[in-house]
Amino acid sequence: MSGPAGVAAPAPGRFLPAERRAAALVLGAAFMLLADTSIVNVAVPSLQRDLGAGVPEVQLVVAGYVVAYAVVLITGGRLGDLYGRRRMFVIGIVSFTLASLACGLAQGPGELIAGRVWQGLSAAVVYPQVIATLHIVVSPERRGRAFALFGAVVSCATIAGPLIAGLLISADVAGLQWRPIFLVNVPVGVVLAALALRMVPAHKGLRLPLDHAGSLVVVLLLVALLVPLTVGRDQGWPLWGWLLLLCTPVLLVVFLRLEAALDRRGRTPLLRPGLWTDPVFRPALALYLVYFSAVVPFFLYFSLTLQYGLGYGALATAAAMAPYAAGSTITSLWSARAVSRFGAPRTVLTGCVVCAAGGALTIATIGWNGSGRHLGLSVAPAMTVTGLGLGLVLGPLLNFVLARVRSDDSGAVSGALSTAQQIGSSLGVAVMGLAFFRGFRGDLTALDYPALRTDMMLGLLVVTAAFALSSPLVRVVARRSRTDGEGPAS
Repeated sequence: MSGPAGVAAPAPGRFLPAERRAAALVLGAAFMLLADTSIVNVAVPSLQRDLGAGVPEVQLVVAGYVVAYAVVLITGGRLGDLYGRRRMFVIGIVSFTLASLACGLAQGPGELIAGRVWQGLSAAVVYPQVIATLHIVVSPERRGRAFALFGAVVSCATIAGPLIAGLLISADVAGLQWRPIFLVNVPVGVVLAALALRMVPAHKGLRLPLDHAGSLVVVLLLVALLVPLTVGRDQGWPLWGWLLLLCTPVLLVVFLRLEAALDRRGRTPLLRPGLWTDPVFRPALALYLVYFSAVVPFFLYFSLTLQYGLGYGALATAAAMAPYAAGSTITSLWSARAVSRFGAPRTVLTGCVVCAAGGALTIATIGWNGSGRHLGLSVAPAMTVTGLGLGLVLGPLLNFVLARVRSDDSGAVSGALSTAQQIGSSLGVAVMGLAFFRGFRGDLTALDYPALRTDMMLGLLVVTAAFALSSPLVRVVARRSRTDGEGPAS
């Protein structure tokens, strides 16, 4: 195979210079966005002390980012398809940088919550462009390696967020306490935006109008679903939360019918109805939802157990969770080889089984450690096992699904998959929270390790069950798919 201008293409494992530059830049952006998802987890005590924020307000600092991010992901992906991925990438990065500055300068809980919502909305514009750029810019023979690197970035960012926060809070730079965890994004964002204009290839887009009605309905749908799941427990599951949840199936039917009507009239819907008939797309969405309902909740509640039950500091808490990211990074980097040898479905299935085994081992370890002495060290082997499984799922599954869609749908599809991931995370936090906080009312500082140990073990049962339930969904994906080399869905 020959490259541009008759130059021989490099070996399948070696990126072309243009591919390398674009991939490095968008992966750097993905790292920043994903690190900010978890960066607040270990800063909770510092936020409470400095801003006088209560538990509900701190939860909104976390949830504001996640919910705002999730509800606009599909629309953000479609904006890249329609108006150009580089353009939307730069707009999103600039907006995210300004939002980070606003968070770092916030003088009260309300201002910080607003800044986090702004961050989430901006991240939702950038993130689908990262995935779509990797899918389109990198040649098919090297795409597996690109998504393997993406999986490694996701793994590292998940734990790097708490580690960075722990280091910055412990250093207490200029007496700013928690503020540098947001301000550090400002110089990074400026560099990313400047380099993107040269390193991310231009993409004119379809130059078609956005499906405004579909975008509005899907935002309402996701707000109705995610807001109750995210804040419902701390609000005592109020009536308005149940009413919003009851609205979700109605809004889903409205969205699907609206998209079908637009497609029949020759318009451009937010998500083409033809995608829903693809034999892999639907079970892949379900797999994303179920699988990721086990990942984020573990980090949140294990962090609470260490900090409030055992008095770990921010840095020690982040270090205790590092084995998870280390294991995931190892297998993420190896996953492209695994897929080439065993196929994507078998690789992902193995990852789900290994994660379930890691979850069970974590339960056994915490059950054995009744005193909590050196808990962070004792759970390291179990967390490493779970991380090894995670790395076999992240890159291979995403590349496998995107390989079946048209390039002009890649932004919307990557947004849909990321949305399913966020819904799963929020659902997992809510369900695990029911087990973790069973019957609890009051201040987290009132909880001791014996109580949190039991709650953590019950929550981990939910995590392990989600990993186990992912396995049958992988089998469905494998059964419905044909060969890995199949072309895009029409």
